[in-house]
Amino acid sequence: MTRVPPVKVVRAATAVRTALQNLTRRMVPPEIGLLELASGFMGTHVVYAVAKLGIADVLAAGPLCADEIAAEVGSDPDATYRLLRAGAMFGLFTERSDGRYGLTGLGGGLRSGTPGSLLPVVLMLGDPLYQGPWGRLAESVRTGEPAAEVALGKQMWEYLDGNPEFAATFNDAMTRLTDLDWPTVAAAYDFTPYSTIVDLGGGHGQLLALMLGAAPNAKGVLQEREAMVGAAEAHLREAGVVTRCRIDSGSFFETAPSDGDLYVMRRVIHDFDDEQAVAILSTVRRHMPRRSTLLLLDSVVPPGNTPHFAKTLDLDMLIFVGGRERTERQFGTLLDRAGFRLTRIVPTVSTLSLVEAAPGRSS
Repeated sequence: MTRVPPVKVVRAATAVRTALQNLTRRMVPPEIGLLELASGFMGTHVVYAVAKLGIADVLAAGPLCADEIAAEVGSDPDATYRLLRAGAMFGLFTERSDGRYGLTGLGGGLRSGTPGSLLPVVLMLGDPLYQGPWGRLAESVRTGEPAAEVALGKQMWEYLDGNPEFAATFNDAMTRLTDLDWPTVAAAYDFTPYSTIVDLGGGHGQLLALMLGAAPNAKGVLQEREAMVGAAEAHLREAGVVTRCRIDSGSFFETAPSDGDLYVMRRVIHDFDDEQAVAILSTVRRHMPRRSTLLLLDSVVPPGNTPHFAKTLDLDMLIFVGGRERTERQFGTLLDRAGFRLTRIVPTVSTLSLVEAAPGRSS
């Protein structure tokens, strides 16, 4: 398993990095800093173009010139050179004195099928179907409603059900992000005391497979939408845990398995506003055994000006599904309304925290 540094060490390093960024910001005129901030989208599209064209895979064997890369990926040589030059500025490549471009460690993260690759995530973040709704952020702020419904023509989940290509891009990214978070989750939480682990809204089942790997004596239950069942079964079979699993199709607004002792939701509750989140949690509360545990894998928004990915992810939730990221107090209130009591919040070195709760009063 990947070695995970202590949370205190990561927080100290983050504080130093933030201080340096703030110092750099203060050293340039405000208008220059604002221009750099506003043009940050260009970096996103450079990385996406490199990923979409498969340039990192072409450079895996060693440095090549722009013409050679263009011939491999089927692109225009001059435009390819200009993309490589911009990519080198962002640290994806290094330009050698002979004009050839080599892959850096950062750029290597765009290779396909390699450990640590972020290719599926970049292909989602840069996709025009993902970028388009972000261009409507001001509209979402004005109305308080998801702008993605206007951009996509329907609600996000309905769009995914009707667009298999983008749904595959989205679910591949979610699976990769689960892998990315897992070492930090495994280092912070012991899954071995539980005999039946229920993953609600677990997509392809990657998190359930990882939890069952950490708890070899446990059985697993995955509840997902009917459209996801086939892909989830195939993934759990590939992971070697399908014989220890049951897949239930259904909506967590209406039902939940009644035989678990640990109920897990990874970045599910943040997809919904407070009323919908309470409805989901209340359903789980009604169906779960009295002595079972609820574990929410979600970001917890820190107070004040503390930098945290949750503060921008919160806007992503607003734009796409009308959900939100929450503070510790907001989680406590939400859980109490649904009949739970918050028992603890376990921080990790990633952007996730583990929000643990137990059934409280009857809902």
